[in-house]
Amino acid sequence: MKKKILILGSTGSIGTATLEVIANDPESFEVQGLACGNNVALLNEQIARFRPREVCVFDKHRKDAVIASGARLYSGIEGMKEMVRSDAAVVVNALPGSIGLEPTIETLKCGKTLALANKESLVMAGRIIRRLLAEGSAELIPVDSEHSALYQLLRGIDREEIKAVVITASGGPFRKHSRRALEKVGLSEAMNHPTWKMGQKITLDSATLMNKGLEIIEARWLFDLEPERIKTLVHPESIVHGIVELADNSFLAYMACPDMKIPIAYALNGKQRIALPFSPLRLDELTKLTFHPPDVKRFPSIRLAYEALAAGDSALIAFNVSNEVAAQAFIEGRIGFTDIPRVVAETLAEDPGEPVIDSVDQVHRVASWTREIAMTKITDTGRKKL
Repeated sequence: MKKKILILGSTGSIGTATLEVIANDPESFEVQGLACGNNVALLNEQIARFRPREVCVFDKHRKDAVIASGARLYSGIEGMKEMVRSDAAVVVNALPGSIGLEPTIETLKCGKTLALANKESLVMAGRIIRRLLAEGSAELIPVDSEHSALYQLLRGIDREEIKAVVITASGGPFRKHSRRALEKVGLSEAMNHPTWKMGQKITLDSATLMNKGLEIIEARWLFDLEPERIKTLVHPESIVHGIVELADNSFLAYMACPDMKIPIAYALNGKQRIALPFSPLRLDELTKLTFHPPDVKRFPSIRLAYEALAAGDSALIAFNVSNEVAAQAFIEGRIGFTDIPRVVAETLAEDPGEPVIDSVDQVHRVASWTREIAMTKITDTGRKKL
């Protein structure tokens, strides 16, 4: 019997890569449902090719433009949650940003396998997600390349043997830029990632290294590790995706070409590795593998992530949401590149100080507060430039 797959965020980079994995093995998988934000043109192409039973577009105003071809048609977050309640075996959550939270929670409540690429879910509600996993029958398999690497490595290691885990970072397009040069960075430059082809928001997060900050927080909840045991190294070649440092001072590393279809296939196949035609790695063609610590003075995002972890759950929500607000403001040309971490830092300084958040209502309340505060920091930036 084919495994039924629901893809939330099907028109983004992870969603399209997931469909490539499914197309490579049509005897094993069936597309149960597809959901996107507002890229209806691509969604219609996907519907015509994969014939899902259910379809959802986040923007309800674009619903009439969807050619459902007999599929049941939904809109908004409630529509996505309704699709999660279908008979799909695996839900791939590749939604960008905070909108992925409620579908994540719904998937876990339904006891399904969650292939999670929406790191913001864990950043904002890691405590809630861990509780749902402990109390129910659901399973979470990370799809981010770094967390998939660590997840696979840690499956074969006793917990007492773990000294630390290392998340690698390409360093983005500006790893050699001076502080002054960073202040002049424009949107087109920030979208030119040297290694990965990704959506706009995650590409920008990679340029500011905010993505690594989010991944550090994600790893804290995924692997139940103290923040001081989660490290990051800049690795421009993007071949080593995760490293585990062991108690005897040895290391285990996961290596692969930078191709998201590899961790996606691992998740869809239920943690089984099968032969893939995608991106074989030729070790004999590697000339070097380099590593160095990130410069947290030029890129303060990682430092801010650790500060948020130390402050508690409401600070983690504030970290994520203020970054979303600041990133959108940069995309719209309202603030500069280096204003992004500044807005996050200034918002964190006003964190309401709730160390433990254990309900989704609390998450939404702090998120709403954060958006209001972050917007004042952006408005203040505009005034300073007048």
